[in-house]
Amino acid sequence: MKMRTSSGLLVVLMICCLSRAQKLSNDDSLFLPAPNVARQEEIQRPKTEDKEGEHDLTVQSDIWDELRNLRDMVVEQKVELRHLTTRVTAAESLVEALQRENTAMEARMTTAESLTRELQTENDAKDTELAIAQQNINNLQERLTTSERYIEQLKKDQEGQMASVQELQHINSVSKVAFSASLLASGEGNTGSKDFVQLIFRNVFTNVGNHYNVNTGYFTAPVRGAYYFRCTGHIAHSDESMKIRLVKNGHPIVFAADRDTTSSADAEDNASNGVVLHMEVGDVVSLQISGFVWDDHYHRTTFSGFLLFLL
Repeated sequence: MKMRTSSGLLVVLMICCLSRAQKLSNDDSLFLPAPNVARQEEIQRPKTEDKEGEHDLTVQSDIWDELRNLRDMVVEQKVELRHLTTRVTAAESLVEALQRENTAMEARMTTAESLTRELQTENDAKDTELAIAQQNINNLQERLTTSERYIEQLKKDQEGQMASVQELQHINSVSKVAFSASLLASGEGNTGSKDFVQLIFRNVFTNVGNHYNVNTGYFTAPVRGAYYFRCTGHIAHSDESMKIRLVKNGHPIVFAADRDTTSSADAEDNASNGVVLHMEVGDVVSLQISGFVWDDHYHRTTFSGFLLFLL
């Protein structure tokens, strides 16, 4: 802008100078007198022309000074213009480089956006797969929980069945109840008393379940059920009668008896009886004798019993 202003001012000054010079030339040609007249006028007005000439020289000098100043200013403006041109060229090169870089960045950005969209699509697909997998896991977890509960119930059922099996095994083992024994383990002779006393059968034939006590003569019921008991007594060589009774929990139930055997016509005899009893667990049964009962190696006096069935 400064350079344009200076150039315009220089042009204006040059036009002014040319116009003034043209005017002076026209004035000189218009008012040029005849030689004699001119000489006369020169003689008449010498001082006036001298003053005007000096003024014109002064004005021309000022104009030339201004022109020189304008020339110097123009030179400076040219130098400055070259610098500005160089800077503008560099700036344009930089702009072009920046534009190229911007184009490259836009291309990279477009590629990145495309990659981002692809990744987003892939991520959405992964999210969908993850949601499906999570749903499957939840379903499996529910099935696992149901299976665990079912297994837990099966374990409880199995434990109950095992308890039932054990109980049945126990019942089966204790339900196999039977015993049979004779009075004397060895030798022969009479055993008894005038009052009722406990008979202990020492010679055991069978004692399934070991519920007959060979030391006390008591049978103890291991389970609740119906039991059959039988007793047989042999009397010989005795002047006392034989009375045998079966006792349950201290209470007489059935009897077997015979008279004395002192008569030669009736030197020995047998008496027996049997009964089915309802027994609870822990009930006891035994035989008692009043009088005398005989036993020998033929095992004539016996006590037997067994479980018929459970109740």
